Amino acid sequence: MVNFPGMKTVLIVEDESIAALELCETVRSMGYRVPDPVNSADRVMAALIREQPDAVIMDIHLSSFIDGIDAARRMKLIRDIPLVYLTAYNNEETRRRAEKTNPVAFLIKPASREQIGAILKRLFPSP
Repeated sequence: MVNFPGMKTVLIVEDESIAALELCETVRSMGYRVPDPVNSADRVMAALIREQPDAVIMDIHLSSFIDGIDAARRMKLIRDIPLVYLTAYNNEETRRRAEKTNPVAFLIKPASREQIGAILKRLFPSP
């Protein structure tokens, strides 16, 4: 994986392998460094330390017993970095829980390339 000075790193946390690969390719094609995706909440902390991402795109529903919201709470204790939630579940209770972690955005699956690009450009404006 090529890493140029100043290149921003975006960590993808998604338990659906096809969705994770598609999201990684989309974000890479926009010029960001994207390490291998993380597929469970218990792997988020290790990836956060190892990869030192500048932002995280995380699915709220993960197959592990800890969901993306609880993983985000733990993550923010280590590093408070921009978090974008990706979810197919857009109900009021889930959104209220998620808002307590101060995400920069919510994307409803399937998120379009334009939506992802707009959020990343807002996070990392070109100089």
